[in-house]
Amino acid sequence: MQLLHLTPGLDGVSKAGNEAERGMLPEVPTICVGQPCAADPSRAPEGQSVLWLQMPEAPRHVKGDAAGEIDVPADGTWTEALREAYADRIEAILARHIDGFSESVVTRRAISPADLEGYNMNLVGGDPYGGACTLDQFFLWRPFAGSTRHGTDLKGLYHIGASTHPGPGLSGGSGFLVAKELGA
Repeated sequence: MQLLHLTPGLDGVSKAGNEAERGMLPEVPTICVGQPCAADPSRAPEGQSVLWLQMPEAPRHVKGDAAGEIDVPADGTWTEALREAYADRIEAILARHIDGFSESVVTRRAISPADLEGYNMNLVGGDPYGGACTLDQFFLWRPFAGSTRHGTDLKGLYHIGASTHPGPGLSGGSGFLVAKELGA
């Protein structure tokens, strides 16, 4: 899948990350835009396409809206109304950058962090990257103290994924490291 990041730049990413860290819906979030049909045209009917979006700075519990435009529930939970209002903001940003975007949308399905966690309990807090990026979660402690080089007690079985070095994210880093160690 082709993936690009729509952002006003490094300062924009920093601002959006700071807002989300404080529990705010970012005024101008980083929008990760994927085009799965570029790699697999069968994902949409002929002549149509799918646009996959992800907002990496969506807060787990929402304390407010950095733009002051979206009403946020007092308890900070993601409701359908909150999710759809935030999705409207994202679509408006895309429409400013893509000619004819609004007219070309046939349907949309917005998914909040709460929805993600509801679909898969391993996505704690709706985190699609697989976990915390804290010191106690990295390197020699990942997935647990004493584990080394992705090996297991079973010959030829290796442990890869977000719980292993180099940690969570979409890089495939742990698989790359094991493949390299196996001579690929």
